[in-house]
Amino acid sequence: MQGYAYILTHPGTPAVFYDHLFSNNYNGISSLIAVRKRAGIHCRSVIQIVKAERDVYAAKIDERIFVKIGPGHYEPPNSSKWIVATEGPDYKVWEAL
Repeated sequence: MQGYAYILTHPGTPAVFYDHLFSNNYNGISSLIAVRKRAGIHCRSVIQIVKAERDVYAAKIDERIFVKIGPGHYEPPNSSKWIVATEGPDYKVWEAL
């Protein structure tokens, strides 16, 4: 799911394997797709990497979402302006209010 958290929240044209969508990961993948649509992420979206360490990667995309991947800690600055949109094992996505 960390891979889908990355490709579905970052600029580009993501692909989801059919058999992955209709597996135990259905809810997680569907939530990430919904976040991508709500945020309007596309192939020219702007990304700012805010943290890249051994155990955590975090980025802000189009000033609309933050994504954290990995077991390390990260919370967006001004956390009162962000709500958790979806999360799973070792990933978390926030949307702007």
